[in-house]
Amino acid sequence: MKRASLSAIDTFKGVFWYLLLGAGIGAFIYGFFPQDLVVRLAGPGNPLSIPIAALVGVPMYIRSETVIPIGAALVEKGMGVGTVLALVIGGAGASIPEMIILGSMFKKKLVFAFVLNVFLVAIAAGYLVDLLIY
Repeated sequence: MKRASLSAIDTFKGVFWYLLLGAGIGAFIYGFFPQDLVVRLAGPGNPLSIPIAALVGVPMYIRSETVIPIGAALVEKGMGVGTVLALVIGGAGASIPEMIILGSMFKKKLVFAFVLNVFLVAIAAGYLVDLLIY
């Protein structure tokens, strides 16, 4: 029990600052982003918002600890759920650090194919979720 408790505390220490960062970014989005701008640019009625979110998400490095508060704040402001999902899949699937690591191990064509695949999956998932929800 003691070893499990110490391990849990170490894990918590490792993710705490990322959780705090995500909550801070989410609070900033929730408090300061104009809702009408979010709805107009990335709301459920804009069909281009999903590929744009996937394109923006791919180079971003989104940690799993920060994505929940950020995604919740974006949905609360009016961003479509499919758009948020495309952003999350793009960022979690193919960030710049991952591309650098993969580029050091594999040929550029394979890295490009991987990034393209993540991008297309993000778009497909975003449209599918929007189709099912809206």
